[in-house]
Amino acid sequence: MSIFVTNLIGGRECGSCVSCCSCFTIAELDKPAHVLCSHSVPGGGCDIYPDRPNSCRVFYCAWRSWDAVPDDWRPDRSGFVIGGKLAPGSSLTVAADPARPFSWREEPYYSQLVEWGRQAPAHGSQVAVFVEKRVIMLLPEGELDLGVIGPDEVVVKDEKGRIRKALRRSGGK
Repeated sequence: MSIFVTNLIGGRECGSCVSCCSCFTIAELDKPAHVLCSHSVPGGGCDIYPDRPNSCRVFYCAWRSWDAVPDDWRPDRSGFVIGGKLAPGSSLTVAADPARPFSWREEPYYSQLVEWGRQAPAHGSQVAVFVEKRVIMLLPEGELDLGVIGPDEVVVKDEKGRIRKALRRSGGK
């Protein structure tokens, strides 16, 4: 879900928000998703910031990096972290805070997320909502609830253009 960003939106700072520090797995720290990182500082920040792992260095949520995300959608206020954007080769991902798993369905969020789901194919993109291990795709024709995605599964688009779960290929075979 991480993307390298060099152009951040002026005036949007993480401040006290540490949503990305709890929503995502940080493999380099053996930190599972949905658990606040042990290096998170109360009130915001990171106690290993100068030496933080590369996955933390390169990730900026869409609120900080994509001007289509409204200013008042900061992750700690909205209840979800958006990663990526509508662009070829990129997916727009919405990671719900487990403490507020349905906040993305509230307005004004839901209408905008659904609209991005309608627009996504024209951008060569897709919109996926992650509610813990459950994945819901927002497609032009509506929602597609893929259910729980196991550690050995991935989301794919098959030869007929359908989005579905599939077993992860191992060893490049």
